[in-house]
Amino acid sequence: MWRTVSFVERIEVEFKGNLFNQAMVLGDVDNDQRNELIVGNIDGDLAVFKGSNPVTCRRSSGLGIITCIGVGDICNQGKNNLVCLTAEGTCYLFDIKREGESGLSEEDKVLKAAYKQELPANSKVLLLADIDGQTQLIVGYSDRVIRSFKWQMISSSDGGEPYSTGQIVFVQKWKLAGQTETITINKSSDGRQQVMASQPGGTLVTLLRQTKDGDTHSDLSPNKLDGNTQDQRDTFLLYHPLGLSRAKNRDISTVIVGDINPGKEDLDHQTYYALATLDGTLVLAENDKILWSLQVDHQLFSLSKLDVTGNGQEEVVCCSWDGQTYIVNHSREVVRYLFQENVAAFSGGFYSLTEGGNIPCFVYATFNNTIYIYHDIKLPRVESTNLLQVMDRTPETNQLLAKLNIDPTRTDQLRELYHWCLYGWPTKS
Repeated sequence: MWRTVSFVERIEVEFKGNLFNQAMVLGDVDNDQRNELIVGNIDGDLAVFKGSNPVTCRRSSGLGIITCIGVGDICNQGKNNLVCLTAEGTCYLFDIKREGESGLSEEDKVLKAAYKQELPANSKVLLLADIDGQTQLIVGYSDRVIRSFKWQMISSSDGGEPYSTGQIVFVQKWKLAGQTETITINKSSDGRQQVMASQPGGTLVTLLRQTKDGDTHSDLSPNKLDGNTQDQRDTFLLYHPLGLSRAKNRDISTVIVGDINPGKEDLDHQTYYALATLDGTLVLAENDKILWSLQVDHQLFSLSKLDVTGNGQEEVVCCSWDGQTYIVNHSREVVRYLFQENVAAFSGGFYSLTEGGNIPCFVYATFNNTIYIYHDIKLPRVESTNLLQVMDRTPETNQLLAKLNIDPTRTDQLRELYHWCLYGWPTKS
């Protein structure tokens, strides 16, 4: 039986317009070590929400149809930038300054792109990842193509801003068999970061890269390819058919999330990845081995990883279109939360309130121009328990039982004792 929990503490913000699931992210855009919420809609409006303030602290408009947003050190300058991609193919880089003690003026609240460049159109999903010591921008498109880009300096900046002395350059292209809904990174068995993309029907693919010596690797080293290698770029794919028994529809939409912390001491080696399909299948896997599989009666469209218990082990969090949210640990124990509205976009991650640091949170975007940030979702445990188990883990319990001459192995005596402590002895009528 799955437990059901209730989350109450939340921040309600207003954001009008329809948005894609990839256009709502949590990240530190102003480099103050506190995460913000960044959202963009199909009308070209971009907004940044900070702390407990329900009003946007930064905003921009007229950008185009925003399809995906990312936060990361794309320029490799040691600070985060906000990356925004549109369906028309425009890539915006925003360099957001930290808010001073006096607050922001109305002019400062209007975001202006520090850099803009035209890339291929019809982007669906992006990933900013440090694969080999340099952050790369990996973009999935609606024509089943994935492209990787990097920031390249074209002249010396003498310590100044890089945006006038650099540009985004193409690195590699992959042509996939099906549509890509998510791109993630995951640590392989040899401890190397690899890029993985979801494929329909509950499958995924690892994106390989050919290095100068002609070998293929799962990392994305930024060396240039010669003309002969250019035509071979589409072949560097390693498919992983996990053999999901429920995925009868080969075209069913699939999402993945990788680099899930297993909570083990030896973190230099492989991490877990999770996969969810629109027909309700959720899988946790290591390499090509399925650790467990779970089936639900809801359409799962969004997948995240989040340590909601604080024990160092990241749980798998998935959300359905009707608001049903599942938190699953690595032993396949489940906690459910039902959000009361239909969901347009969902994100699980860390957010910072004004008075504190980054804390686990769930973010739900509805179809009623409202976004809810649930910021009090810490759980003592995911697995079900009872009073006997809780008391047995308490060090003082055996000492108190010894004074009462009660055998701690006699569960019948313990039940009777705890019943009396809670409710008193039953009275005869």
